[in-house]
Amino acid sequence: MGDIRRAIAVGVLALAPALGGCSTISDQLAGSEVDPTVTTSAASADSLLETVTWGELDGLVSVVVRNPTDRVLRRAEAVITLRDSRGTALASTPAPRTATTTSSRDGGCCTVRSLRPGGTYGLYVGTAGAGSEVADVEVTYRDVSWSSTPLPRVEALAVRIEEGPRGSVVLADITTEDDLSSAVVQAVVTEPDGSLAAVVSGTWTCFEAGDTRRIFMQLFRRVPVGSMVESVAVHPDGGAAEECTTQRG
Repeated sequence: MGDIRRAIAVGVLALAPALGGCSTISDQLAGSEVDPTVTTSAASADSLLETVTWGELDGLVSVVVRNPTDRVLRRAEAVITLRDSRGTALASTPAPRTATTTSSRDGGCCTVRSLRPGGTYGLYVGTAGAGSEVADVEVTYRDVSWSSTPLPRVEALAVRIEEGPRGSVVLADITTEDDLSSAVVQAVVTEPDGSLAAVVSGTWTCFEAGDTRRIFMQLFRRVPVGSMVESVAVHPDGGAAEECTTQRG
């Protein structure tokens, strides 16, 4: 696959309102319910997840990380630092926490959610600007919580890639065995030579047990002709189930 570190690019997702239960990547899961199966660590951990690969394209750096443990990572806030060849930090997101700041609860680019053992997760961050050559990416973690409860079983099937007026669109079918109030969905797109082209990520709500829903994931860029969807991952997450009941009416 060649130098895969330079091949991946992540697009920010725009979700189609007509799907019902759609949302932006950052506005779901703004809180955290009390759960006796969850354990929390306030300490940073630079070796919490394995960094599989990273790459840069059109001012956007993407990172793919993997959960090497046998536990479900319920939530972790990733701090991504970009460095040049001299080790100088070019950018860092989210901003480093000070004594007066509080825990971040929005989603944004850098929150890992509901990551199964052995599973991967895509993160993304903008570069420092023109002329900034990123030579290394460092990822550390904070506000880490683990869960001993297995995640709901979900099936995801890649359908195809279409070209729209704002860029490439990934279509996928999601089927759940139980009602699922909220889930982060991510698709990995590969170029014709097998190298990574893009990871697209966003949040959907109100999946009904036994139903199959087709979702549309919008990339604000075009992938190379002949690119394919390599995989689609669903990361079930909590949410307000009563809101789904109200929507179904």
